[in-house]
Amino acid sequence: MRLAVEMAVMNMDGEISAVAVGEDNAKFHGMLRLNEEAADIITILNMCRDEGISFNGLVKSLMTKYTESSVEEIAKFTEEFLKQLWQEGLLIE
Repeated sequence: MRLAVEMAVMNMDGEISAVAVGEDNAKFHGMLRLNEEAADIITILNMCRDEGISFNGLVKSLMTKYTESSVEEIAKFTEEFLKQLWQEGLLIE
């Protein structure tokens, strides 16, 4: 899977958001408000934009940062957030 648009993640005064950048700004005009975990998912998907990443690869990457969370917790949150991205047309499988 990969993002349909390149997104920039910004943290302004403790509020994390993501917006489409460059030419992709014409494809997605909105802004996503994110928590830290969702921002990390967007960041990883941006880094893997050309080759994509599997769901398991994404969860594995998140596990390196969120060591106190179980694999099940990380997988559940990741799946829920990816569904939201899919519904917004921001995720390509």
